[in-house]
Amino acid sequence: MQGMPRARVPYLIAAMLLATALPGLPGSASAQEARGTISGTVRDATGGVVPGVSVTVTNEAMGTSIAAVTDERGFFPAPYLIPGTYQVVAELSGFKRYVREGIDVRVNEVLDLQIVLEAGALEENVTVIASAPLLETTNASLGQVVDSRRVAELPRAYGNPFALIGLAGGASFVRNARFEQPFAPTHIVGYSINGTRANRSDVTIDGVPSTSTANAGQVIASYVPPPDLVQEFKVQTATFDAAFGNTEGGVTNLSLKSGTNALHGTAYFSTLPADLFANDFFANANDIPLPDFTDRRWGGTAGGPVMLPGLYNGRGRTFFIYGYEGINQALPRNNGTPTVPTEKMRNGDFSELLALGPEYQIYNPFTRRAVEGGRFEQDPFPDNIIPPALIDPVAKEILEFFPLPKTAGNPDGTGNFQQPELKEPVDYASHTVRIDHVMSDKQRVYGRVSWYDRNSNYNNYFGNLATGQEFGFFSRQVALDHVYALNGTTVLNVRYGYDRFIRLTDSDSASHGFDLTTLGFPASYNSTIPEDIRRFPRINITGYQGTNVPGFRRPTETQSFLATLNKSAGAHSLRTGMEFRQYRETNRFFANDQTGQFDFAAAWRPLGCPSTPGNVSPPLTMN
Repeated sequence: MQGMPRARVPYLIAAMLLATALPGLPGSASAQEARGTISGTVRDATGGVVPGVSVTVTNEAMGTSIAAVTDERGFFPAPYLIPGTYQVVAELSGFKRYVREGIDVRVNEVLDLQIVLEAGALEENVTVIASAPLLETTNASLGQVVDSRRVAELPRAYGNPFALIGLAGGASFVRNARFEQPFAPTHIVGYSINGTRANRSDVTIDGVPSTSTANAGQVIASYVPPPDLVQEFKVQTATFDAAFGNTEGGVTNLSLKSGTNALHGTAYFSTLPADLFANDFFANANDIPLPDFTDRRWGGTAGGPVMLPGLYNGRGRTFFIYGYEGINQALPRNNGTPTVPTEKMRNGDFSELLALGPEYQIYNPFTRRAVEGGRFEQDPFPDNIIPPALIDPVAKEILEFFPLPKTAGNPDGTGNFQQPELKEPVDYASHTVRIDHVMSDKQRVYGRVSWYDRNSNYNNYFGNLATGQEFGFFSRQVALDHVYALNGTTVLNVRYGYDRFIRLTDSDSASHGFDLTTLGFPASYNSTIPEDIRRFPRINITGYQGTNVPGFRRPTETQSFLATLNKSAGAHSLRTGMEFRQYRETNRFFANDQTGQFDFAAAWRPLGCPSTPGNVSPPLTMN
C-alpha cells in the first residue's frame, strides 16, 4: 500500500484581539459572532442620563430574558442575543414603565437604543409600537444581511442558502453554476469578494468555523445546513475588525434557528418531473430521445421546549430544534463517444478493417527478423486474424468485462459505445440538532451537532465491477458555546468547534478484495497485494474505454477555540480575546493502481502497424 500522509497544522492565533471603543460608543460585536447586541442610554425628559434603571431584554419567541442596570452614564449592555425579535422594558420608581416591542436583532449587529423615561407612576406604561429602525453605529465593517424572509422566499439552486451570498455588493460567483448544490462543497462558496480569489473567504455557522481545505489551499464549505434551519446570515465584504483573519476576502456567518416556547415545525417536498421537460432541437433532429432523470428534494424542521413528562419542563429555559434535508438525484452523464472491442475483435478477427486500407494490417511480432539496412520486418497475419493460440488467456478474461458495442460507430469501429441513458445517482442527507439552555440569569449555553453524507456512483460505463466509482463527502460538526455574565459590566464568552470533513473516491464496492487469480494472474501476484486495497486492475488502452481509475481518501479536521471578554468601563467599552484554529489534512491514495495499472499506447503496439491509424486492436490480446 502506498500512503501519502500530509499534515498541515497552521496554528492561526488572533493573539489578544484588543478592540477599544471610542468614548461614548455603547459596545462592539465580537469576532466571528453570529449573535447580536442591544445597548443604549436611558435619559429623562430633560435629556439627563438616568442611572439605576432596570432594563429587561426578552426574546419574544423563546421567552428568555437578560437583565441589566444602567450605570452612572445611563448606559446598559445586553450582549450575545440570538438573532430574532426582542422586547425591551425599562423601569425605575418615579417614572412611567417604558416598553418597546418588535426589535429585530440580526447577525453580528449592535443596536443603539435611546430610551426616554417620562415622569409618572411606575404602574403607567409608555409602549413604543412603531419607531424608526435602530441603527448600527459601532461597526465599520461592510456587508449584507440576508434575512430569514429572503432565505425562505428567494429562489435558490437546490435550496442551497449559500446561493444568496451574491446578494452582497462586491460578491460574484465565478464557479460552475451547474454544481451550485449543497453536496458540492468546492463550488458552492466559489465567490470572489471585492476582487479576491474565489474560495478564499471564511465561512462560519453560529460563529464556529465551517470550512475545510481543498486543492491549492482553497476554502470549501464543509457543511451546509438544511435551508429551513437558517435564521439568516451576514456576508461581510470588508472586515476592519482585528478579530477577523484566515481570509483573503470576506466572511460569511450563518445563524441557525433555535427552539422556542411553542412547538413548531416545517416540511417541504419538491421534484422535477422529467415528463415536463422538452427535448432540444438538435436532439430531435437526430432522433435522440430526452434522457430520463430523477431529481427530488425534501426536508423540514421541528423545534420547541424540551419536555420530559413528569420529569422536566423546559419551557422558558431549555429548547431544541432539529433540521433535515434529503436529496435523491440521478442525472444523465455524458461519457462522450468511447470505443469497445467488437465481438470479432475480442476473438482476434480484424479482417473487416483491411477494407479501409493497408495501414490496418496487423503483423505477427513473433516473426520479427533483421534485414538489410539495420531494419526489421515481420509477417502479416493472414486475413488479419490472430490465431487463438496467440491470444493471452489473461487478456481474454479481462475482455469478458468489456461490454459489446451499443452502436455501429465509425467504419473503423471507433465511437461505438455511446450511452445517452447513463446516469450518475446521488443520495444526500443532512442533519442538525441544536440545544439551547438558560442556566441562570448570568449563564447561557448552547450545543449543536451537524452531519451529512453524500454518496454517488458514476462512470459505471460497463455496468460491472471493472468500472464505476463510489464518490462521497462526509461531514461531522460539533459546536459548544458558553456565555457567563461575571458581573454587571463584564461578560465572558467561550466557544469550541470541531469539524471533520472526508472526501472519498474508490472503485465500486463490488470490486473490493478482487481475486486476481480469476483473471488468470498467478496466485503469487495476488497474494502480494493486501486484500483491503485489491481491486479490479486498471487497464488503459489508447482509443478505448478503460477500466477503473485510482481512488483516494482525504480527511480534514478543523478545531477551533475562542474566548472573548467584554468589559464596560466608564465611557469606554473594551473587548479582548483570542482565537485558536488547528487545520489538519491527510491524503491517502489507494485502490486499483496498487493492484496493477496496465497501459497500452498505440505507439508501442507490437503489431507492426503505424501509431496513427484508428483503433485496430486492444494490444493486450497478444501473448
